[in-house]
Parts: sequence; structure tokens; C-alpha cells
Amino acid sequence: MDSRPCKLDTDRGGRKFIGLLILSGVFLVYYFYQETFSTPQVVRYFPRRPASGSVLRKLHWTSDTTPNISQSLGDDDDVECREVLNKKADERCDFVKQTDDCQIDEGFLDYTQFVYCDFGHGKHIEVLAMIILFLWWIFLFIGLAVTADDFFCPALSVISETMHLSHNVAGVTFLAFGNGAPDIFSAIAAIGNAKNGDAGLAIGALFGAGVFVTTIVAGSIAVICPFQAMQRPFLRDVIFYLAAAFWSFTILWKKEIKKIEAIGFILMYAGYVVVVVFGRYIYQKYKSFVPLKDGEVTVREENDDSYETLPGSNQKSERDPLLDDRINRSTEEEPTETNSLQEFLAAINPIDIEKWPDMKIYTKVYEVFKAPIMFLLIITVPVVDKEEDKHKWNRYLNSLQCFTGLVFSSLATKVGLDTIGGTFPVWALALIIGAALSALVFFTSKDDEQPKYHPAFAYLGFLVACIWIYSVANEIVNILQTFGIVLNISNAILGLTLLAWGNSIGDLIADTVMARQGYPRMGISACFGGPLFNLLLGIGIPFTVATIKNGADYQLEITFEEVVLAAFLMLSLITSLLIVPLSKFKMSRTYGIILIVLYGIFLVVAILAETNVIDVKI
Repeated sequence: MDSRPCKLDTDRGGRKFIGLLILSGVFLVYYFYQETFSTPQVVRYFPRRPASGSVLRKLHWTSDTTPNISQSLGDDDDVECREVLNKKADERCDFVKQTDDCQIDEGFLDYTQFVYCDFGHGKHIEVLAMIILFLWWIFLFIGLAVTADDFFCPALSVISETMHLSHNVAGVTFLAFGNGAPDIFSAIAAIGNAKNGDAGLAIGALFGAGVFVTTIVAGSIAVICPFQAMQRPFLRDVIFYLAAAFWSFTILWKKEIKKIEAIGFILMYAGYVVVVVFGRYIYQKYKSFVPLKDGEVTVREENDDSYETLPGSNQKSERDPLLDDRINRSTEEEPTETNSLQEFLAAINPIDIEKWPDMKIYTKVYEVFKAPIMFLLIITVPVVDKEEDKHKWNRYLNSLQCFTGLVFSSLATKVGLDTIGGTFPVWALALIIGAALSALVFFTSKDDEQPKYHPAFAYLGFLVACIWIYSVANEIVNILQTFGIVLNISNAILGLTLLAWGNSIGDLIADTVMARQGYPRMGISACFGGPLFNLLLGIGIPFTVATIKNGADYQLEITFEEVVLAAFLMLSLITSLLIVPLSKFKMSRTYGIILIVLYGIFLVVAILAETNVIDVKI
């Protein structure tokens, strides 16, 4: 995801929408060709570890005391869901329903049954189901991005301000987490849904996005606007990223991740934060006194670090608001007389009516397309924005959010489906508590002034947005797994294409736009710092949770595609680490072309490995 400070940009969202449509179209064309012209598919079987007993789906865990512990999730024969492709059309629905490997572990909708059962039988019907699924996938991806940019990231901004964090500390912690949330939660969902230790979807997404951003995005920036890179931050980010990639590669090679190793990824990012904060502090102190030619001394501004800010922009105080340049700022508009009901109706409107006439056609389509999920987000996730009038306080809406946010959270986490004492449902308790909180907020606040406890809504918004992101990420992962079954594509390829490209399209669009506007340094910093954050926490958090939960080491099922991913990520970083310093830190067009060509070679090798032209056993 976008690694810069969060900023609302409907035009960029519209361009991302077009990019996702094009990406979906490519895969649909492949599906049409496969169904129409290709010979009958031969299912590609993935090797499984031998285990005692015949089980249908196993999560493999090993510990020092127990060599092989298998958690049985079924009691039929060991059958892959991909074998559905070998069945006749009228047999596929029954096969999917009866095969435990086809069932979902997390999420709400079973998309495999949607393709093979809900639309009847026949290739034409399945094609219609796939088109609907691709549109639904785009809708969920847009919802994921909107939740992170418009709801999750602003909450983290307010939280960091209430904790009195400087821009530098907040930028590499809270805001980095806000911008990387879709990638990290997607990795958590993918690893949580991994079957038989096959974490290829998560690994493919994390490494695939890293290769894409460090080659295509970074290369495009250098081609569009060659510039002089700042030495210290560039070397810091690339070296840390290269170390993280090499560590990940060693874990993939031995096909096992221990609890201490998973925690080590998180600690490594903590070390990176320390280096960034103290490195900047030392750099500023060192540069505060600059000797002149005649021996005199001049004092520089404390915040002088052109890599950390936009060239030509005014440096701001460490305590300035983290989010500025907001669209729809009420403080920049002439106040109009409106009553409370009108303000409430305007607040829950998912489409910006005032900017609608000036929007481009594709932006209008994007606004309409995302309106349903935007409406649901508005009525469930409170937003505190200090750049808005009354910090975006709305008495009726915020009171409603106390009720809807709590009820949604209980149902989305499935906690609300449990019962207390075997009779009283938890969702009913959430209704009662939510109604009480809603009434408390309504009767202790005013329409024209935000209450003193208004910043607490940022914490509520953070929690509800987290649940939204995780829920949507689970659905995206389930859809991609269904795509893998129907298209007979491995999880690693799906991760490095649909999941990685979907998460990185925003980076490509935003960074190239910034480069055209003459601000390439901001984009290039995001090309290395953002993927580094996603890789360390995208591996560290889910595997730490998994190993602690199961009390054992996590055994990985690794294919040659994952090794190719890790190898090319390290190759792209080594290429940048060699070429840029040798070029005296000049990001030239030649450097950009080399990176783009490198990504092309990577795709060719990955496709050859997927089609078994390059057949290497790992």
C-alpha cells in the first residue's frame, strides 16, 4: 500500500479502480482462453508430508518434544480441492461440498461453492460466476484501501498526537502501520487460512509486492524524473531490507520458522525504528553547526533533512498536525446554516456531492462503485480529524457509531454468535451495551461543539477499522484461493500477481504522479521503507501468533516459485545497492530501465516455474 502520509485523493482512487479492472480483465481473458481453447487441464499436485492416519486437511506443527503433530480438520481421504477440475461438470458441486479441503477456515462466504454450486452446471455458468467474483474482488480491494486511507490511518494520526509523538517517530510506527495495514492483514489472513503449511499466498504477496515496488515503481520514478538520491536514508533502507529478505530466504530454505525467529522479525523492525529515530537525531546535531570558508559557524534548522520532506516545501514543526491538505476541509469553506438533521444526512452521504460536477468520468464511476461499502464504513467507524470543523464531530452520527460499531464488531469477529450460559447470545449483549453507550454520548454532548472525550472516538475507530480490514482481507484471501482452484494456479503466483499487484497499484500511480510533479524523493523513499515494514511485520506478526497459539514450530510447504521470489527480491536490492552508489547516488533513466527489465525477467522465470518448464524440486 501507499507508504506516504495518508491523504484522501478520489482521482488517484479512480485510477487505481481502472488498474484493477485491467488486471481483472487480463485474468478473465486467460480464463476464457483456458476454458475455450486449451486441452483438458491436468491438476498440479503439491507434495504433502506423510502423516499417520488418513486425514483430509492437516496443519503441520512440530516441536522439540513431539516430532510431528497433525491437527485433523477432516476425516475423509486426503483429497485436494483442485481435483474438482478432473470431475465432470455435473459432479463438481457434490465434490466441493463433500471435500473438506474446499471448505473455508475464516470468512463468511464460500466462493468455491458459489462458482460450482450456486450457478448450476456448465462452463458458461461458471464463466458468469467468475466475472461476478472478479467484480466482487475489485469491490473488496477498493474497500480495503478506503478503510485504511480514510478511517484507519486518521485514527492512528490522532492516537499518535494524543501520545505526543514527533512526526519522525509516528511516521515509522503508527502511520507506517496505517499505510501498510492492508498488506499486513492480508498476510495474516493468508497464513491463517494456509492449508498443509502452504503459505504461498502470503509469501507471494509480500515478496511479490516487494519485487514490484523496488523494480517497476522505483524504476518508473527514475525514468520519469531522474534525481539525486539522499545517501544516508537510501543506504539505511536498502541494507535493512536486504537483510530482512536474506533472513526470510533462509527460513524458506529450511522450510521451518521457529517462535524466536518470528518474534525476531518484529524486533528487527523495532531496531529499524531505533536507527531511524536516533540516526536522524545524530544527523541533525552533526549538521547543526556547519563551518564556513572563513572559519565562521552558522546554525541550521533542526529539521533540515531534505530526504524526509518534499523538496521546496516548508518544513513544519514536530508538533504540527500529521495529516494536512485534506479534501473537504470545512475550515476552508464558507460556513452555511444547517440544522442537525441536514448535517447528519450530509455526513452519511458516501458521495461528495460538492465535488461531483468537477470529477472525471472514471472518478464518478469509482465513487458510485465504492459507495455501498463507504456508507457502511461511515455509519460504523468514527473518524476524528483535527483539520475539519469541530474535528468532524457529528452528534447524531457519533452516537449511532457507538451502537453500530459495537454490534458490527461482535458479528464480524463471530464472537456475537456465541452464547452466555448457553442461552443468551453475545450479539444481544452487544446491542444493549451499544444502545447504552449511544444514549450516553447523545445526552452528554451538544450539536455545535465536540465534547472533551471526542478524541476517545479515535481509539474506537482504530478498533473497528482493524476489524473491517481483517474481515475484508479474509474475504480477499478466500476469493484468491478460489481463483487458484478454478484457474489451476499456485498460491505463490496468485500472491505475486493479483494480491501483490492489487496492493501495489496505488503505489505505482501515486509515486509516478509525484515524480511528474517534480517530487521523486518522496516516492523513492516509499519504495524501500514501505515494503520493508510489510515484510518484517507481515511475517513476524502472523507467524508469532501461529507458533504461540500452537506451541510449536511452523512447518512450511515451499515450492520453487517462493524461492524465485525471494531470490529476485534480493537481486533487485543488490542491483540498487551497487548501481546507485557507483553512480554517485544519481537515479538515472538507465538505472530505471535496468530495474524494469529485471522485473520482466523475474516474471518470465516465475511463469516458467509455474508451468513446470523450469522444474526444480525444493
